[in-house]
Amino acid sequence: MAKKSKWSTGKKAGITALAAVIVVGGIVGGVSLTSSKKTSNVLNEYLGADMTTQDLSQMTDSYAFEVAGNDQEGLLSRKPNGSPKAGLAKTWSHSKDGLTWTFHLRSGLKWSNGDALTAADFVYGWQRTVNPKTASQYAYIYSGIKNADAINAGKNKDLSSLGIKAVNKTTLVVTLEHPMPQFENLMAFPVFFAQDKKFETPLGKKVGTSAAKQVYSGPYKFVGWNGSNKKFKLVPNKNYWNAKNVKNDGVNYRVITDPTASLALYNKGQLDSVTLSTPEQIKKYKNSKKLTVVPQSGTNYIEYNQTGKVAGLKNIKIREALNLATDRKTIASSISEGLDTAATGFTPAGLALTSTGGDFAKAAAKATAYSYSIAKAKKLFAEGLKEEGLTKLTLTIEATSDSAVAKPTLDTIQQSWQQLPGLTVKEKLVPFKQRLQDQENSNFQVMLAAWYADYAEPQTFLNLFVTGGPNNDGKWTNKAFDQTITDATTTNALNAKARTANEVKSEKILYDQSAMNPVYWVNSAVLSNSKVKNVHFFSSGSSYYYMDAYRTSK
Repeated sequence: MAKKSKWSTGKKAGITALAAVIVVGGIVGGVSLTSSKKTSNVLNEYLGADMTTQDLSQMTDSYAFEVAGNDQEGLLSRKPNGSPKAGLAKTWSHSKDGLTWTFHLRSGLKWSNGDALTAADFVYGWQRTVNPKTASQYAYIYSGIKNADAINAGKNKDLSSLGIKAVNKTTLVVTLEHPMPQFENLMAFPVFFAQDKKFETPLGKKVGTSAAKQVYSGPYKFVGWNGSNKKFKLVPNKNYWNAKNVKNDGVNYRVITDPTASLALYNKGQLDSVTLSTPEQIKKYKNSKKLTVVPQSGTNYIEYNQTGKVAGLKNIKIREALNLATDRKTIASSISEGLDTAATGFTPAGLALTSTGGDFAKAAAKATAYSYSIAKAKKLFAEGLKEEGLTKLTLTIEATSDSAVAKPTLDTIQQSWQQLPGLTVKEKLVPFKQRLQDQENSNFQVMLAAWYADYAEPQTFLNLFVTGGPNNDGKWTNKAFDQTITDATTTNALNAKARTANEVKSEKILYDQSAMNPVYWVNSAVLSNSKVKNVHFFSSGSSYYYMDAYRTSK
């Protein structure tokens, strides 16, 4: 993300974030440029793929989370440096054992339609998300909150037993089953935001399918989206508790999937920022003063369908051969002029610290050895085919057609993999929405996917591959891996040293079993209008906050 952050290549207690948080167009020596003067202006931004939903229980992609991070607000929000700050909750506290959290909402909160926003709206929103009837793909992220897992699994039918209670209209008490180092971060993540039962109930499954079929608690209202059109807006929400401090007149969005078109509109002054998406673009602008290199805390990776429906992919030697035949360095270098980084593990560099203060990704790399060796790959592939009684194998690798880097990435993989005798590789490019649907339904053979951090802790990546997890699209399963995740998130949740050891072991199991194939860690090259200040970027969770942004005349 959120994010489920499957982008169109495809968010602090405990561990401190390393992930860079950048104030685009407004950071000098680490100090944000600020202004008390509110100027009359509208920001002009774009999304790289179609908007999917504004149903907080159903959204899975980073574009939906970006919009929701601005038109809604959680119990907590985030400072420009990414750390938690008060949101709809004015104050909060927790018990010494970290199991009981109390939040005190601001008085007089309202939804954008004027409905009163109370503690009960958080109770309703959380219960709706974990309710198995909702089929939220993000319900898993509630794991650790009392009874969340049992309710979502259908073992506990009592939604009211979920560990969230409204003591009164402005007081919430949350009960955890075990300490959660990421808990405060999660309170600023859209899946945990309030929902207006009065408004949503008559809509049923139509909630969030258009801008008008949702109400908003944040700095903006979302308007103009009918569910499929390419232009829409964020406009200031007069009922937002801090409306007087929104420093702009909103954000104009358009959907632009063609990187050439988005760059052209930026150069014409019709967009305030643009992400450079091709090697040619990056090469041309890499020395520009308007260029910012933005760490994304994202990993582009290959997922294998291990349901048994695809011949050969349940064989560990065949998967290991495919991993060895993946030229990560060439892919990372060629698609971004060296901007991206060949992955040494699933969790990207710069996301989280170890218990001793080092980068977790570097610690994990000592336990893994992802490398490129066609010779070793050929040997293992031949052994795997023999074990499966096969003489040849045809695999289709799927990716989104909405990404400028997907096709060249697939081309490189295809060329490299087809050096393995007996292997034929086909490419399948589909729209972003279809790729998400195919992935969620395990309707693929090999998938080029992407995951972006929901919060600054390795579990936001590692949790994807637990047995039965909603984002374990390839259905890989391993008891030892499941146990390391359980230990990290329960027994060792407040023991940083032991938790880090569990997480490193998790990375090693993914590597040893060739469960998946991390290809490269993502950075973005962003050109931004120097007249626009204070656009806050976060490399985990909802990516952009706009309410502090403003346009200057100089």
